[in-house]
Amino acid sequence: MAKYEELCTQILENVGGKENITSAVHCMTRLRINYKDQSKINVDTIKGIKGVLGAQFSGTQFQVIIGQHVSDVYPEFCAMAGVGTAAAIDENLDKEPFDIKKVPAKILDYVSGSIAPILPIMMGAGWFKLFYALLGPNLLNVLPETHDLMRILYIVGEAGFYFMPVFIAWGAAQKMKTSIPLSLLMGTLLVDPNILEIVAAGEPFKMYGLIPMPLNKYTSSLIPILLAVWAMSYVFKFANKIVPTSIKIIGVPLLTLFIMVPLTFCGLAPIGNWIGLGLMYFFSWLYDTVGFLAVALIGGFWMYLVATGMHVAIIQIALINITTLGFDPIVLAGSQAANLALMGMTVAYFLRTKGEEKQLAATNAITLIVGGISEPTLFSVLLRNKRAMVSYTIGGLVGGLIVGLGHAAFYAMGASNILCVLGYAGGSSNNLIFGVAGCAIGFVVSLIVGLITGFGDDANGLQNFKPKAKKAK
Repeated sequence: MAKYEELCTQILENVGGKENITSAVHCMTRLRINYKDQSKINVDTIKGIKGVLGAQFSGTQFQVIIGQHVSDVYPEFCAMAGVGTAAAIDENLDKEPFDIKKVPAKILDYVSGSIAPILPIMMGAGWFKLFYALLGPNLLNVLPETHDLMRILYIVGEAGFYFMPVFIAWGAAQKMKTSIPLSLLMGTLLVDPNILEIVAAGEPFKMYGLIPMPLNKYTSSLIPILLAVWAMSYVFKFANKIVPTSIKIIGVPLLTLFIMVPLTFCGLAPIGNWIGLGLMYFFSWLYDTVGFLAVALIGGFWMYLVATGMHVAIIQIALINITTLGFDPIVLAGSQAANLALMGMTVAYFLRTKGEEKQLAATNAITLIVGGISEPTLFSVLLRNKRAMVSYTIGGLVGGLIVGLGHAAFYAMGASNILCVLGYAGGSSNNLIFGVAGCAIGFVVSLIVGLITGFGDDANGLQNFKPKAKKAK
């Protein structure tokens, strides 16, 4: 049996058989098929084939994304399809024209593609954070925080997310096909102690002595490095094009960094913080106008704000309310509903997936529900799966709406696991009732929506169970 016979057989079956193929070529990562009848091509099934990274129509061509080894798959496919082979073509010859409708999908694809390579880091660090939470004073209280075991658990667990900009830089550089070393340097600069020292000092600082730099921290952040690597992919190409060949090895990195450092710190990186400040004023105004709606929106969209770092600005509302009123009826009240809705989605994800995905889902469920650690779930599932977004968002909106309509306020910042609902204990008994009810209903709604809709081919859900492909005749 040829090495890729099973893969080629399944692709051939689902593109309508060899009778539907006129020719096939390949580029660096894709098998490009010219077909007769588009209606005979089963795109969703092809996306779910093991060994296929994606599939799409591009003009009059159907493209199956296989990866760097497509050149090995191609001759076997052509032999089965009964078409001739041809030399590899340029990856960008058929670049699609800009389409505003495809922008959200492309953004999600960029985020997902940048995060996927670093999932092992999140999984490993997440378990260290879980053990730290379990053994520490907030749960089982087995060991003091000063114990050597607790210290190393804390260090490893925090490092996995503190240096997020560096890890994401690697994945984003691969996705954008730009310089990995320079991308790693940009990610490192975002968490560099000298930059953090400048921010902590709170004194005005100018890049190159000319451009004012907003004083923000970017540790554990996502948006700044994604924007920086995206922009750098174009700057690097520009520098590579204009720098003379004789000095490229020095000139290209120098020119790229000279442009990217101020562009990142003075323009791209602060964007998330500016959006967060705008949302802070928006939620404050909305709560004063229609209070329950503000809490509902917090419940439905809080996890996206956390994942992108925008919550840092909005959490100021909660801190002000806690210190002045002794409770917070907006941010913390809604964010607990969001927390339980995320847990509901995670349980649904665990129940609907199988194989290696179930291992990932189990890890996420345990670290989130027991340890209160949301980052692995946010980055490995929520930001990478549209149906996960739908499941969480609907549950969060419903849960937050009930909390808001019941005027439930949050009194104590403590546990972030499933026991977080105890923070509603305060004030009248109705406060705890509506708070717990909103969170519980949000959990159930997310769970039900996830179980009904599944999570698509990318999650290898039960609804996408595929029987063994028939052998080609």
